[in-house]
Amino acid sequence: MLTMMRNQKKVLSFFLWLVIVAFIGTIFLVWGMGGKTSSANYAIKVNDYKISYREYQNAYENMSNTLRQLFGDQVNEIPEFKNLSKAVVDDLVNKYLLIEEANKRGVFVSDTEVLHAIATTKSFQVNGRFDQQRYIQVLSLNGINPEIYEASIREGMLVNKMESLIRNSVNVTDQEIEKEYIYRNSSAVIRYLSLEPEKFRNQVTAAEEDVKAFYEENKENYRVPEKIKVKYVIFDEKDYNTEAKVTDQEAENYFLQNKANFHQDEQVEARHILVRVKDFNDKKENDAALKKINDALKEIKKGKSFAEVAKKYSEDTTAANGGYLGFFKKGVMVKEFEDAAFSLKPGEVSKAVKSPFGYHIIKVEKKLEEKDLSFEEAKPQIIEKIKSEKEKAGFKAYVFDTYRDILNESNITAYLKKYPNKMPVYETNYFSTDENVAPFGKDNKVKSNIFKLDIAEISSVVDLNGKKYIFELVDRKESYIPAFDEIKDTVKSDYIDNKALEVSKKALENELDTAKSVEDVAKKLKTTYTTTPSFKRLEPIPSLGADSDLVNEIYKTKKGVIKKVYVLDGRPYLIEVISVEKPDMSGLADEKENLKAFLLTLKQDEAFKSYIESLKNKAEIYIDPNLAN
Repeated sequence: MLTMMRNQKKVLSFFLWLVIVAFIGTIFLVWGMGGKTSSANYAIKVNDYKISYREYQNAYENMSNTLRQLFGDQVNEIPEFKNLSKAVVDDLVNKYLLIEEANKRGVFVSDTEVLHAIATTKSFQVNGRFDQQRYIQVLSLNGINPEIYEASIREGMLVNKMESLIRNSVNVTDQEIEKEYIYRNSSAVIRYLSLEPEKFRNQVTAAEEDVKAFYEENKENYRVPEKIKVKYVIFDEKDYNTEAKVTDQEAENYFLQNKANFHQDEQVEARHILVRVKDFNDKKENDAALKKINDALKEIKKGKSFAEVAKKYSEDTTAANGGYLGFFKKGVMVKEFEDAAFSLKPGEVSKAVKSPFGYHIIKVEKKLEEKDLSFEEAKPQIIEKIKSEKEKAGFKAYVFDTYRDILNESNITAYLKKYPNKMPVYETNYFSTDENVAPFGKDNKVKSNIFKLDIAEISSVVDLNGKKYIFELVDRKESYIPAFDEIKDTVKSDYIDNKALEVSKKALENELDTAKSVEDVAKKLKTTYTTTPSFKRLEPIPSLGADSDLVNEIYKTKKGVIKKVYVLDGRPYLIEVISVEKPDMSGLADEKENLKAFLLTLKQDEAFKSYIESLKNKAEIYIDPNLAN
């Protein structure tokens, strides 16, 4: 059972994490308050709960934004992102199943718990304390009614409570921990030989009818993908040189409206020298580090520049800059370092300071006291901020004015006929969705949207790699499968390769019944074999890589020739298990807590999944077919 759960762990963890994200939400998300309603217009129905299209859309946008923040430009490569609608529907169904179950079981969230959750939300705090005016202001700016927001918080906490009850219903035994330790730390040694299919190509007869039949069976492998050609214009904010003006009145108004943002924390500007220590219990290493840091300290006391000593002795990445760390406030550095730095006066140098990283010498250059900035102190950064916002707004206006003008002329081609020297235009060669072509790079989402355009149609304004683009689809070549005669030689070569692999695999399979060892087979076939170093179950097989089926067979066989020929990376392998050894159990104590945490998470995930499935099996659930598809 645990093995199956272990194999499902990555998938479960991802989706359960998404469930939690959807349950908790953010202060900028209106849950929609599906609730028990008489409205017939709903996207999803879970027993008596009807979930509006608005709630579905809000949940979809929230989950999409969360994934984008987590994975950035790689988000389009994540399979779950491509099935986002299904994930959102599942999460909403789970949410209301758990709410209903909580109500049945008398689980509730008190007003005190709701108030505490709101009061401890940083977005509603000023100087670390809850501020009622700030709370109302933030909700108002985001168009959120406080009563609806508070109800959504209560709802989310109720779901989390119910989930915690389910997860906390399981435990892990010592026997399970020991079994997992043995599973992970058992080691194997194997011996293998492989035959090169290339050497069997001369044994393959490629009759034309057989090659044609191979082509017919594998036609899709020869499909030429759809290709398009586009032209585009680029807008780079760096090239937009209009400098915005900011009046004193604008700056003062901004200061008055955002006074709470102009608070200066206590800060120090410092340099440091670090001599690293990996293991403080290693007396030799520790003593050597202490000697080195004290040698550095002696040079500083003799009057040598701190920066020069840092370049000579420091093992930190800041060494090249003379150990310069810049300004930092409390809570940024590790406690030992922070305590020492904030206790020094400007110009003072510390003694050797021990931290989890090793030994430091710290020099404080400046100190800034905690205070609320005056308008005059804040004015330079306010002017820069307003100026930047104005310039960004001006750049956006320029881009969209240009886009409107292009749209009025129908497309880029027509626009440039009217204004031939207005801006440079770039054009790609033909490319498919699989090709990494400029300016798209790895952004497959933008690329796929451009593929949806009709010929001569233009895209919307696209943000890509920090610039803005407008694309026009110039031409399209439809996907097609070349005729056999066009690719006859390629197909023939592939057919021979395929058959050569079959022949080489068969040559090893013929040895399985009589093979007593890989060494004997190697002598008979006049080839070489390899013996691996010892490897653990969860490690890749040396030189062969990771193959879970093969690893499972190795540990199942324990000793002797595996009665199956494995094909790895296009080559057949005959494999003999030399030994499978259980681990020394003396290491269990050191790993016990980590193993327990791992197994507990596995069992909790499985318990939660099973509980949800049992609720679904008993529930009446309707999903709008458009969402279900």
